[in-house]
Parts: sequence; structure tokens; C-alpha cells
Amino acid sequence: MDAIVRANRRLRMVLLVFTLLFLVIGGRIYYLTFLQPPFQAPARAEIIRGPIMDRRGLALAITEEASTIGISPQDIVDPEFTAEKLSAYLDMTPEDILQRFYINKNRKYFLLRRQLDNVTADRIVDLNLPGVRREAEYRRVYPAESLASNLLGFVGRDQSNALDGLERIFNQSLLTPEQAAPGKGPILALSLDSLIQYRLEKVLGRAFEESGSERAVGILMHIPTGEILALANFPNFDPNTYYRSSPFQRNNWAMRFNYEPGSTVKVFMAAMLLNENLVKEDERFFCSGEVHARHATVRCKSGTRTIRHGALTLEEIIERSCNVGTIKAMQKLKPPIFHRYLAELGLGRKTEVLPDGVGETEGYLPDIKNWLPSSGLYYPIGQGFSLTPLQLVRAGAAISGNGRLHRPILVREIRESGGRILQQAEARSVQLSYRPEVRKRVATMMAKVVQSGTGKKAYHKSISIIGKTGTGQKSSAQGYVEKYVVSFLGYFPGDQPEYVGLILFDEPQNNHAGGTLAAPVFRDFVAEILPIIQKGQAVRPMEKLAALQPRSPRAMRPGTVPDFRGLSASEALTASVKKELQIELKGSGFVFKQDPSPGSILKSGQKIILYLEYVE
Repeated sequence: MDAIVRANRRLRMVLLVFTLLFLVIGGRIYYLTFLQPPFQAPARAEIIRGPIMDRRGLALAITEEASTIGISPQDIVDPEFTAEKLSAYLDMTPEDILQRFYINKNRKYFLLRRQLDNVTADRIVDLNLPGVRREAEYRRVYPAESLASNLLGFVGRDQSNALDGLERIFNQSLLTPEQAAPGKGPILALSLDSLIQYRLEKVLGRAFEESGSERAVGILMHIPTGEILALANFPNFDPNTYYRSSPFQRNNWAMRFNYEPGSTVKVFMAAMLLNENLVKEDERFFCSGEVHARHATVRCKSGTRTIRHGALTLEEIIERSCNVGTIKAMQKLKPPIFHRYLAELGLGRKTEVLPDGVGETEGYLPDIKNWLPSSGLYYPIGQGFSLTPLQLVRAGAAISGNGRLHRPILVREIRESGGRILQQAEARSVQLSYRPEVRKRVATMMAKVVQSGTGKKAYHKSISIIGKTGTGQKSSAQGYVEKYVVSFLGYFPGDQPEYVGLILFDEPQNNHAGGTLAAPVFRDFVAEILPIIQKGQAVRPMEKLAALQPRSPRAMRPGTVPDFRGLSASEALTASVKKELQIELKGSGFVFKQDPSPGSILKSGQKIILYLEYVE
């Protein structure tokens, strides 16, 4: 009997202990869920960036209030349940959240997701999940998404940590006093017109994808002032999710792409000859299809076929883009004078469109003492020296209009929200020696290019367009290769040019040329913006233009390892299946490194290891 009594006592004690434990745990859960006061982040100084705006006052980059979702591991009751609930509101899988939890389970507090929009954060708070906290912060937002993204750049999670583009170049100018409210800091006012920029990106992006080009650039400059109204690059990216893009996608090729311009510079050659009074209007130069100098040969070609143009005037040489005729005509110009003209056009030096020329390359124009016997063969047709797209546009503006070489303007001013100007762009230009009658004569030649020459596809019935096509062969360490940069340097209105623009495609597929690819894109672009530049006509509201997705993965040379960087895990897996490649994923999120590196030789059966990480 005593044994039974003792057993009952032990059972009652066990039940009492379990009941007390249940009450403690239940009370703790009830407190954490319903009674705990909202978590308040410790006060801290916030860096608030001023906005970036276009010439119309439309915001391209702003700072807004946001939220951080943090985790207190010791207060989490059910990690699996919490991860499942949070994953519905965060761009993270339950497995990703659990992994972060167990890695940080011994910490008092860690940040799970930063810079979340407040609407989503409100919904998470409404879940009343124990151990899930919310903090207030600020985030950088790009309302137009990919529009002008390669120029704007982007900011990291820390508002004072600008990583690329105008954001980085003008980082200190955009930072505001700590007591300032969001949106009340200094304003970076650009010369860009978002409506024109959008239409340029629409037509250029479509052609970029259809042509399979490696990259594409579009620029529009106002000739009288040197202001850049539009500057587009492809591939592009969405700076709101910059970590999903590769460095190649984010590059500003309009200011950094060095290339040999090809036939677009033939109009400069014509201007030089006319300005020096070296060629008569009826003088002819005979084209037999090719010209030689020592071991070098240059041909006039259409595809793989050599073309004999016969006897041509200078105007006909430009109209038909005759290589041989251009070279023979330029033999009248002495090399030192030739070099001086090229240097005066700003070739071989930065445009300084941004302070101290930051963010751009200077191209390559050899010193006259380094010219070779073949220089007189290649330079007249745009080979042997290199420039950037922006340099070409600036030089193109200088041989039209009032004949001035402008320092291009991208940033008009930096001003306070109240209107006080802190810094203003200084208009700077140099008058070149091209006489008005020379500039007019060259414009007539470019009109012939569009009317009946290589640029016929740039013709538009509503407005006069003039210009010059270019199909420049690319060079390598082994010499020239069968890859091309095709372009069209265009002006309008043709009778008195006010705007100059460039459309350029690097390594398009299917044997495209400047006249067949770039010229019609320029025409379509001009047609799109006519309602904007012609006063009094209605302008439709700007639509959102989504970023074009990068090719997954970006193609390298045949037989080499593709570039997976910037892809998500699912994108990388899909691409590897399509290409029948073996990959191994390490981590989660987006690919930031790979082994072997992109472009290295791909061995049979080789496994490619991709390292991924999630960007907070």
C-alpha cells in the first residue's frame, strides 16, 4: 500500500512540474506575442541622400523611408513556423531563412532583411511572430527602374556607400545634413530628358536584342549647348536590384568603350580637305577596289565581295563610303596637318563631361612621331586610332552648327531643395577653324548619304535627317578579325542641324552593317521624339521600361567557360541544363564567383563550381 501511495505522490509531482513548465512557456509565448511593446531601434544618425532629377524635374533616384527585419534568436519559439511565414513576404525561401537563423542562433540579434518597403514590413509586424523585430531606416529607390541605369549607377545598403555611376562620382554632393528630412537634400539636376531617354532605350533595346549584339550605345546631344539629352547603354540593369546584374551589364559604354570608328569619320576627312582647299568640286579619284602600302592592303567591300567604284568626286566618295577614294584624297593632306585636325576634334583625350574626366576613357591617338607608313592608309577610314562614342558625338557636333567643340554637359547644376544653386555647369567650348561654307558643304554630302547612299534607311518623310554610316572592323593582338562595330552618326533637322546623335552596335550577328542596322534605329528614334522636340504637340506619359534580362549565361568564345556571374541559382541551373554543363552550387542567392573563371578553356566533363551569396 505504501508503495502505491509513494508512486501516486511521484506522479502528482511530475504532473505539477510539467504543469508549471507549461504555464511558464505558455506565459512567455503570450507575452512575446501580445504584451511585448513594439521594438524600437536605438537612435542613430542617418545619412540621407538628395535626389537625382532630369531636366523636367522627374526623379530618377530618391531616398525614402524603409524597414529592416531583424531576428532575436532567443525569442524564437518555432523556427520552422517562423521561416515559413516570413518567406511569404521576403524574397527568401524558408530554407534560406532557417540557414541564417541557425548560423546566428547564438547571437542576441541579427538582421535578416534590410531596406524592405514599409507596406510589406507592416504585414510582417501584423503576424505577431515572437522574436521578429522591425527597425526604421532609409533606402535608395530608382523609380524609373532601368532607365539611364548605366549612367546613374547605384548605392549600397549604406546610404553613404555609393558604388558606381553618378551616385559615386557625386557622392559627397548628394549627402545631406543629418537633420534634413528625406527628399530635402541637395538635388543633382541632369541635362537628360527622361521622355527622350525612354524612347531611345525603347528602340535601341529592341534592336540590341534582335541583332544579338554584344553591346549597344545611343547618345543625343543638343548642338548649340553641348547638353546631353539622352545617353543609353545595353545591356542595362535595374539599380534597385543591382546585385542581380554583372559588371558587364552595369558598364557605361558610352563613355568607356574604346573602338575604331570606321567610316563615320570620313565626313571629318572631307571637312579637313575642304577647309585646306585641297580638293576641287569636280575633282575625281579613281577606285580600283583596293589600295596598297608596303605590306598593307585596304579594299572596298560589300560582304566578301570587292567593289570597284571607278572615278568619284569627294561628294560621291562620302555618299558611297568608298575606302580607296577616301585614302587617295587624303594623300593631299600632310601628316602633321592631318594629326593636328584629329587632335583639335578632341580625339585621344577625355571630354571631361564629368569632373576631371572621371568615369571615361580617353581613346588612343598616336603622337605624330609614332605614325607608321601604313597610318596614311588606315587613319582616313577610321582605323588605327580609337575613341569613345561620346568623343565621336562631340566631334560630330563641331563640324556642324556654329563649328564649336563643346565640353559636353550631363550635370546642369547642384541645388538646394529651396532653389539656391550650389554648383552650376560651366559652358566651355572652343571655336574650330572649319569655315561656315565648309560645314554647309559637308552637311550636303551627309544629306546625299541618306538620300541615295549607304544611309538610305535613315530617311524619314517628316523631317530631314543627314548623317554617315560606319562599319568598323575590330582589331586584336593578331590583327584585324571578322568582328565589327556598326554605327550611324546622324543629325537633324538636316537644313540646319540642332541635334546630333549616335547609334552603335558592337559585334552584331548576321553580317549587319551601319546602314542596315544603326541607320533605321536612328530614324525610328527621331520619329519617336518629334512630338517632344516640336513645341505645341502633346506628349504621352512615360511608361515604365523594364530592364532587359542578360543572356544566361553570357556567351564567351566557343570551347570556353561561360560567365554565370550575377545569375540566381535557378537561372544558373536552367542555363547549365540547356548547355549540357555540370555545375555545383555553393551557398544561396546569386553567383558572385565561379571556378574555373569565365573565358578559360572548358575541359570535357569538367564541373563548374558556382559560389552564391544573398545580399542583405
